[in-house]
Amino acid sequence: MAQSGLLNTLRTVLKRVGLPLFLLLILVLPLYLGPFVSVQAKATLYSISLTIKEILLFLLPFIIFSFIFSSLLNLKSGVLKFILTLVGMIFVSNCTAIFTGFTVGSLTLTKLSIPAHIPTDPQTALMPLWSIKLPKLIGNQYALIIGFALGIIFSFKRNATAATVAKTLHHYAILFLKKVFIPLLPIFILGFVFKLEHDHLLAKALKTYGPVCLIVVSTQVCYMLLLYFIVANFSFKRFLTYLKNVLPATITGFSTLSSAATMPVLILCTEKNLKDPEVAEIVIPATINTHTLGSALGITILSLTTLLAFGHHLPTLTEFVEFGFLYALAKFAVAAVPGGAIIVVTPLLEAYLHFSSEMIGLITAIYMLFDPFGTATNVTGNGFFTIAFSKIYKFNKVTDAPTESLVDS
Repeated sequence: MAQSGLLNTLRTVLKRVGLPLFLLLILVLPLYLGPFVSVQAKATLYSISLTIKEILLFLLPFIIFSFIFSSLLNLKSGVLKFILTLVGMIFVSNCTAIFTGFTVGSLTLTKLSIPAHIPTDPQTALMPLWSIKLPKLIGNQYALIIGFALGIIFSFKRNATAATVAKTLHHYAILFLKKVFIPLLPIFILGFVFKLEHDHLLAKALKTYGPVCLIVVSTQVCYMLLLYFIVANFSFKRFLTYLKNVLPATITGFSTLSSAATMPVLILCTEKNLKDPEVAEIVIPATINTHTLGSALGITILSLTTLLAFGHHLPTLTEFVEFGFLYALAKFAVAAVPGGAIIVVTPLLEAYLHFSSEMIGLITAIYMLFDPFGTATNVTGNGFFTIAFSKIYKFNKVTDAPTESLVDS
């Protein structure tokens, strides 16, 4: 009863205040109130956030499968064409961001002097009071593959039982997101924000690597604004509407450092920017870890910065091309964890940009400090990608297929 009352209260507050404004308050207030909140209280909130995140990540493969499976069954034709178009657009978009980062970095970094280390004090980091570890029954990537495979099979060979199963799974996935996770979203975010505030991560990044942080973040922001302005067909009113709708997902990604954990919020936000809300439920789960424009821009600029910090020359465009294309391909194997992109790109940095172990350690540390901005950009970029994909690829659905949206009517 108490849990039900809490969820109802949170739903009422969110409806009256508005989700974007409420999340902005949650993001900003701890920066000022943090010194007056006890470490015990911060650790408790952080533990609750980690618990909610663990439960969400446990259920996420099933949510992904239900969205992909049911959405593909609703496609009338062209399933293989859809997958090929999706993969091709992801690769092109990632490549464009990577080479944009190279261009910006080459033009702006040559006069900067970057320290070769970041002072850290693990003794003062905020630690959770408890932690739970749920078994990972199936990886998100396997849920995605199985959903695509079964969706394709039963799209060609219609089956009433499969359709019923897809509809049921989709219904309960939507029910969990709308009635449980979205109302708990403020609590989910608050613990992570206090973690960032207590550990002084943002202040340290801005103080030690201020010029680079400014270049990376301003590039990410300007790139997102440009993409949304283009996808809005250069309509300023539509552009502002798109940004307003996606803002809650951007804030959630910034505070949680996890695109996967932000996926339910992103689906909710992106559905408001689409004529057909169901498009978000099939495109976003397929792109949440592979289409990452924030890390494409950020890691590229930080790689060039690290080369300069260790006395190396910047690569020419010809020297960078092979690394850039391989990095775009490697993004299809990025793990759904904070810093997953830097883990995947490390072997490429060593092989093609001749990074040493010290250079790898430095860029990893810097990237993790900037990860809130990168994750926020990844999430926002996936919102753009879904809109762009819906304009390029025309979805044909079975006319009698029932639909259910995350957006309340």
